[in-house]
This record gives sequence, C-alpha cells and structure tokens, in this order.
Amino acid sequence: MDSLSAFLGGGGAALLILALVGAEFIALAIRYRLDAGSPPGRWLSPLVAGAALVTALWLVQSQMPPIFLGPVLAIAGVAHLLGFRQRWSREPRCSGDKSVN
Repeated sequence: MDSLSAFLGGGGAALLILALVGAEFIALAIRYRLDAGSPPGRWLSPLVAGAALVTALWLVQSQMPPIFLGPVLAIAGVAHLLGFRQRWSREPRCSGDKSVN
C-alpha cells in the first residue's frame, strides 16, 4: 500500500494523467486530419484546461516553487473561459415555433 500512496502523492498519477491527455490530443488531432472527427475548436480548450489543472496538481505534489502555480492556473482559467465563450456564442436554437405548415 505504501507504493500506491507514493505513486498518488508523489506526482506519478498526475504525470500518468498528463500522458493520457497528450495521447487523447494526438488521437483527436489525427481523427480531425482524416476528416473523421470534430474540429479542434470543440475539444482543444477543455483539453488545455484539464492539462493545466493536472499540471498544477503535479506542481503542488512535487513541491515546486509556488511561483509556477499561478501562471498554470491562469492558463486553466483562460482555457475554461474560451470554452464557455465557444459554447455560449453559438447560434440560438429553434425558437420553439409550433405553427403547422
């Protein structure tokens, strides 16, 4: 059990998650290049935000200087805001007109 605690608390799990996020980015980019996936505008900001938050977790677990934490959290915040802007600025859906033609 000590090795699991060391893995989780020492930043190993965060690095594993970052590697998985990187693999997801590569897979989504390849799918997009093959015209089989959605455009990067739909998935890039959530991936960047998630990667930045996991990076912040890794920085804390690795006891890095706190000066690095602020910019990483700022990147996560900006990525989240960009994602919200993309979702909220789309064309409005049908107005609910129930008239029969």
